[in-house]
Amino acid sequence: MKKLFAVLSTFFFLLAGSGMAQESAHPLQLSIYSKMQWVPFQEDVAGLRLNIVGLNENVTGLDVGVINQTAGTFCGAGVGILNRVCGDAAGIEVGFVNHVQGNMTGFQGIPFLTFWNAVNVVHGEATGLQGGLFNQAEAIHGFQGGLVNIGYDTAGLQVGLYNYADNIGGVQVGLVNIAYESAHGVQVGLYNGVRHFRGLQVGVINQTQTLDGLQIGLVNIASEENLPVMVIANWKF
Repeated sequence: MKKLFAVLSTFFFLLAGSGMAQESAHPLQLSIYSKMQWVPFQEDVAGLRLNIVGLNENVTGLDVGVINQTAGTFCGAGVGILNRVCGDAAGIEVGFVNHVQGNMTGFQGIPFLTFWNAVNVVHGEATGLQGGLFNQAEAIHGFQGGLVNIGYDTAGLQVGLYNYADNIGGVQVGLVNIAYESAHGVQVGLYNGVRHFRGLQVGVINQTQTLDGLQIGLVNIASEENLPVMVIANWKF
C-alpha cells in the first residue's frame, strides 16, 4: 500500500512535468467526434478536452466527455461514459467503462456515484486501485475491489465475490478465492483454492496441493501433504 500512496501523491508532479514536455500540444480541445473537432485527432492536447466523442494522439490534463479516446499516452483525469487509452495511462479514470491497453498508474472506477458500477480493464500492469463490477489487469500492484477481480499476477489486496490470480502475494477476501498456481499471504472466503499455498487460509472449504502454513475451516485439503484432509484445522510448518 505504500507504493499506492507514493503513486497518488506524485500524480500532480507527473502531470505538470508531462504538460511542460508537450510544448507543441494544444491547450483546448472541443470535439463532436474524431473528424469534427477543434484539434485534429493526430495532434496532442495538454490542458482541457471536452468531447462528445473525442480522439487525440496524446492527452495531458482534464478529459471530460461521453467517449474519451487517446491513441497514445494519457496523463490526467478522465471523466466520461467510456475512457479508452491505447497506450499507457497515469492518473484517474472515472467512467462506466475504463480501458487501458498498456500500463495504468492511478485509479479506475466511479468513487462518488457507487464503487460497483464500473468495468475496469488494464491489459498491462496496473499500479494503484480498481473499483467496479469487473476489474481485470495483467498484473496488479495495489487494490482491486468489486464483484469480479482478476489480476493474473497480483501483489496486494483483492476484495470481491470472486477473486482470481495466477500468482498472488497478498490477501484475497471474497466468497470464492482462486490462485491457480501459487499464493503467499491470506485467503478468507467460503472457498479458497490454490495449488501451492504459504500462509493462512480461513474458509468453509480450503484446498491446496502443498501447504506451508495453516488452514482453518470445515474442510481443509492439502492433497500432497501427510494430512491430506482435516476438519477444523490443518497445518504444516
